[in-house]
Amino acid sequence: MRATLFRLYFQGPLKELPRAPALLGHVLWWYRYTHGREALEGLLEKPLPFRLSSVFPEGWLPRPKLPPVQVEETERRKAIKNLTLVSLETFQALAEKGEEVLLEAPEVLGRARPPEPRRLRRSRVGIDRGTGAARRGILFTQELLFPDPRTAYALYVMGEAPFDLRDALAFVGEMGFGGGASVGLGRFRVEGPQTVELPEAKEANAYATLAPGPLEGALYYDLEPYWGRLGGGYVGSKPFKGPYLRTREGSVYQEPTALYLDTTPQDPPEEGVRVREFLGVFPLGVRL
Repeated sequence: MRATLFRLYFQGPLKELPRAPALLGHVLWWYRYTHGREALEGLLEKPLPFRLSSVFPEGWLPRPKLPPVQVEETERRKAIKNLTLVSLETFQALAEKGEEVLLEAPEVLGRARPPEPRRLRRSRVGIDRGTGAARRGILFTQELLFPDPRTAYALYVMGEAPFDLRDALAFVGEMGFGGGASVGLGRFRVEGPQTVELPEAKEANAYATLAPGPLEGALYYDLEPYWGRLGGGYVGSKPFKGPYLRTREGSVYQEPTALYLDTTPQDPPEEGVRVREFLGVFPLGVRL
């Protein structure tokens, strides 16, 4: 599959690597700031002409959720069970031949592994929202990811955005992605775009997704509950969107479905405002 690649280089810690729905939300807030509310509403009236993947170390993709292979050897069975990311070469083999290829895959045999951010704890003081100063008696720790700033993380794009996506990503990287951006978390720089070919089965009859997806149409999947925070101009209001269930990256679908979910909280951040979450399968063909 032909896709557009942007490389992200993280300049400091962050709470988690960007995943497609949250990153898209950041990008669409940029669009709201630069093009206006009416332009954003017009964009959301119809299916989006582009989709984002979640972010992975370059050269690695989520393991597709395929019918499992039976493994008798305990160590190999554990290694397969714990495998979440696979190389592009192993993904291609999985898409064509199924999970049997994992029996001799270098990731399972310990010969290859993706780069992993360090996990460290950072101590912080609580802030008094009234004064803006440190609040006495409140000290807490956060576990954060510290990616190597030299490691490229891949964001893939399918389709074409009706705006300069690189400018949008550069803005997000400068402001910071996700929670803690106000204290310097989530900063990254962007390189690209570049056209690349992603691995997939030649005679596919199903699709593995590189982004969280809806439950509708899922064949093999892992579920996760999610309740995101309101962002952009609604930071500081009621913090959480309405909760929902979605599939994880690597889940397999019959068709590359997409939909908007209404995640407006019971107390909307503004009168008449509806909050929506876009869940779109980023499809790579697999053969079941």
